Amino acid sequence: MSRNGLISSMRRVLHADDHPFEQLSRRMNDILGDGGILKEVVQPGEGPPVPQNASVLFHYSGFLEYSDQPFETTTNLKYPRMMKLGRDVTVVGLGLGLLTMKKGEFSRFLLQPQYAYGEVGCPPFIPAGAVVLYEVHILDYLDSGQVDDFTAMSPEEQNTVPLSTLLEVVNTLRSFGNRCFNQNRYYNAKDRYKQVDL
Repeated sequence: MSRNGLISSMRRVLHADDHPFEQLSRRMNDILGDGGILKEVVQPGEGPPVPQNASVLFHYSGFLEYSDQPFETTTNLKYPRMMKLGRDVTVVGLGLGLLTMKKGEFSRFLLQPQYAYGEVGCPPFIPAGAVVLYEVHILDYLDSGQVDDFTAMSPEEQNTVPLSTLLEVVNTLRSFGNRCFNQNRYYNAKDRYKQVDL
């Protein structure tokens, strides 16, 4: 056997013993450069990526290595709830991963413990120091940062914003309300529509 043939044979043996997450990681991109969050785009999306302060409508499933069943998932829900980045999305790596995604995109993220559940884990579901895999499908998002800024203002400050900003805030709130209404979440829709009456 030639030297190259021997090396190729050794690589096949070594890769056969790899763990599933190791095999997956070889075809993923390192989004931060420190190896903590790896990403594989399964289905590309369209348009600009999710903005920093967005509210995101997405399906996700989280897996531990060697597990066929997710430890958490939204895929059983007809309508997942809209989640605000920095508030509702509490897994750091998932939040950072969402910022790299576009509408319609389906991607996988492999998160090291420091970007997932840390060295403590989340007993009894997630062991200490666990690497986790998230599969994420972005359905839609709304750039709600401007709404947050506006609603934090006093009534006097709100009266000084430019008309164009006010119209953007109203349109975003109306979009939220319409989305809730279409999902038969009438109480949430009512709250959004009431906010439009500024």
